[in-house]
Amino acid sequence: MPNVPGHLFLKHRSRQLTVKRQPSAILGSSAIVIRMQAAGVCGTDLAMLSGTRSCRAQVLGHEGIGVVLAAPEKSGLCEGARVIINPVHQKQPELVIGHSRDGVFREVFWLDSSESRQGGHLVACPKECAVASADLALAEPLASVLYSLELLREKRDANSLLIRGSGTVAVLAAKLWSTFERCKAVLLSKSDTHAQWLRQAIRWPANVKVETIDSVSRSALNAAAFDSAILCCSREDAARGLHSLMDAIDGGATIDLMAGFPPEYTDPRLGRVELDRIRWHNICGVQSVPATTVIDQSTKKTLNLIGHRGTSERHILAAVEMLSRGAISLADIPHRQLRLGELPKAVSDMLSPGRQDMKWIKAIVIFPEEALGDANGRG
Repeated sequence: MPNVPGHLFLKHRSRQLTVKRQPSAILGSSAIVIRMQAAGVCGTDLAMLSGTRSCRAQVLGHEGIGVVLAAPEKSGLCEGARVIINPVHQKQPELVIGHSRDGVFREVFWLDSSESRQGGHLVACPKECAVASADLALAEPLASVLYSLELLREKRDANSLLIRGSGTVAVLAAKLWSTFERCKAVLLSKSDTHAQWLRQAIRWPANVKVETIDSVSRSALNAAAFDSAILCCSREDAARGLHSLMDAIDGGATIDLMAGFPPEYTDPRLGRVELDRIRWHNICGVQSVPATTVIDQSTKKTLNLIGHRGTSERHILAAVEMLSRGAISLADIPHRQLRLGELPKAVSDMLSPGRQDMKWIKAIVIFPEEALGDANGRG
């Protein structure tokens, strides 16, 4: 019977994170026990902590990598294997690690092997991969970006991308898009100060520009002829961000709604289309519904809306391959590495009005390497 050794975790309650200690416990024989090595903080975590997004999990965190301490013989995993968390259940996408069930902001994470297999929750990192676990914390968000760009370029020769957002996903999307032949990207930040910092803090390819919503005129944006766009700002800014994209892109362009909207939310400019439902049309790498074609009642342009939830094993492995050959690295993202106990203060800073003054975008929790106990029965 596997044993979960005593360990620290962050309890989420009343929009607060509190460090707690979990005593050791014996689990059923079907459990997979993982010692966490690194976990990333993303905008969804912040939305749940701010109360703008509902959450049932008592432990947040869904971007993580760890080492298997114990696993059933027929689980396909062996002790010592590194695994990347793929949080969205591939068959029941309403079940998400760190949202509807406890996540990875803890030193030890576990789940049932049948749930892991059916949900596609654990992706084994290739044995030859030498990328540090802190860098591999980018694998899941990078995989989501690969999924987004795949959908945007699936049926058309798209070459110009407008991105509303300035976080990790926005930076990764701009950098990846710039590698396509004859392609260009513009990243829109809502703050002049933050846009200026982004220009200086990140080494951008020549075909990527950083602008702001207010400093770039509508006519100047239209002259750029954007045929694709990604909305990846915070939920609070999603409605305004969507309008800025609709104003600037070409008729016939496609927008990927990576940013979340409340259930049943509609926009007056788009009629009765429920924007949140569009994100459920593509689940974990499987497309079930084509793009939704709408008419913007303000500009009279015809637009295509796509969205997706989760990502797939193939996208995560592609992300690992990119990280392995250095096409993308953690050095591309201004970041801060911290211990689990430092995370409550860090996320408080990230949610503060002065967030735009921070000199980092991504927070990554690094867990201790020392053994926490024997996962096979001896605490």
